[in-house]
Amino acid sequence: MSPVQVKKKAVILLSVIACVAPLSAQVIELGGGTSTLFQSQGGEVTVRGKGYSAATGGGMINGKFYGGAQFVKAFESASLTAGTDNVTFDLPTDIFQGGHYLTVVGLGLRKKISNADVYGFIGETSTSFNSPFFTGTSAEKPAVILFASGKVSPQWTAATRVIIPNSFRATIIHSMAYDAGDGVQFALSGGLGTGQLYFASSLSIERKKYDLKAAYIESSSQFRRANIAVPLTAEPDRDNVLFTYRPTSWASFTAGRQNYLTPIYQSSNTIRSTVNQGSASIQVLGSGLTASIFQSKYGGGENIATAYSASRSIRSRIYAQASYLVSNPENSPKTASVVGNVQENLTPRWSISQMFNTTNGQKAFGCGASFLSNLATLSANYQTFYVPARINAPFEEALIVNAQINILGRLSLNGGTFVAPDGSLLYTAGGKGTISREVATRGAVGMRSAIGDMVIRGRVVDIDGQPIMGAALLVDQLSVYTDSQGYFYVHERKPRLHPFTVLIDQFLDGSLYKVVSSPNEVRSSSNSQTETLVVVQRVIVARS
Repeated sequence: MSPVQVKKKAVILLSVIACVAPLSAQVIELGGGTSTLFQSQGGEVTVRGKGYSAATGGGMINGKFYGGAQFVKAFESASLTAGTDNVTFDLPTDIFQGGHYLTVVGLGLRKKISNADVYGFIGETSTSFNSPFFTGTSAEKPAVILFASGKVSPQWTAATRVIIPNSFRATIIHSMAYDAGDGVQFALSGGLGTGQLYFASSLSIERKKYDLKAAYIESSSQFRRANIAVPLTAEPDRDNVLFTYRPTSWASFTAGRQNYLTPIYQSSNTIRSTVNQGSASIQVLGSGLTASIFQSKYGGGENIATAYSASRSIRSRIYAQASYLVSNPENSPKTASVVGNVQENLTPRWSISQMFNTTNGQKAFGCGASFLSNLATLSANYQTFYVPARINAPFEEALIVNAQINILGRLSLNGGTFVAPDGSLLYTAGGKGTISREVATRGAVGMRSAIGDMVIRGRVVDIDGQPIMGAALLVDQLSVYTDSQGYFYVHERKPRLHPFTVLIDQFLDGSLYKVVSSPNEVRSSSNSQTETLVVVQRVIVARS
């Protein structure tokens, strides 16, 4: 039997399991939608019962059919996964950027052994295809994986990451991390990444007056954590440092330098990039003032940019912000922009906003409104965009809409519009419904008791503190997306600790992000006010 036939039979088997599982399931989730942003349409069904979950789905992405299936069985101190799995691949030295993961298709086992967490896998690494409605994968290279980490003392944690493919480009990276418990952390990582030598060291110090992050990474330009095409993730390289000093409660100063290896799409090559930055922020008479300067080098080009901004809240109902931005790229014209934004909260549910932008004499205006309730979250902003790709008609007026509607707590409908780089208007629209059933041995079980009273609550924001709608997250094996305010929620019966991953290349706005800060694990609890905070930053990936 050929490997292709084995793959097809495995997918069919998992799909049959996912279809038969509803016979004993407590919760059934149905989801689907369409998106011109992702060039995809399709759906997925997920069932959850006592100690297991199963999912199968499929659809079209860029005119081609992709699909996937997964079955997860939980035991006392272990879980078995068959089918698609997303494996977190963060190192303790990743203090500047986390969110690394790889997609695999096969058989995996997570188990707690004494003080160690162990993950073993056999199957194939896979390319994952962006779709918010279903899991699309394409298994490519056979591999055996062993990830393990655990405490060797109260302060020291050891970890190893091993990926053995059907070639000589193996990944073997070992790590040691020290946590003094007083805000001082130190870590070392070293080994091979797809056959390329790799070494990293990091130091993090948190104090009341200052914070220091420093790391040094030595690796080849061909270094990859795993030999897969996507997700593409920029790797910190060489010297990286970020220092923040807070002499008083109303002033802070930041200086830093970061180097990255940015992968090129569908290529084994990378581009080195460097960003030097400095900023100062003060609070004066209720107003916030910030000045920043950035020097960036990327792909042989250089740019020096400055930003000045002022913001103020007026009577707790009005927030106003104005910025002056200057970009001075090498061998290109200098640009200067003035951006103003005013947001007014008319009621706790209604708010309106106005925006003004002028760049090198070209003006743009926008206005919008948002509505928030338990039933629906709606926002609409009418904006004028300047599209450089359209030489003859560069201005594009578009209504940017984001909506989420909840019906009876069981059906959620969401949608949004986006403007593409060529000026065309793209959209994403989908829905997800949940059905709970009675369990004969326990009598009638309502929606709340079927899902559980424990909750994981979190929020995703950018480096300016603004919420990110449609951020893709993975809580253990459960995919969740944030709402218009950046929040996400997961309910379950018992308090548990789960692996937590930010799926940086699957955000619904179509952009690629890097993780500034995020926990590797989250725990559910009865306290719904306990919040997990994730901070991300938008990045640009070169495409050949």
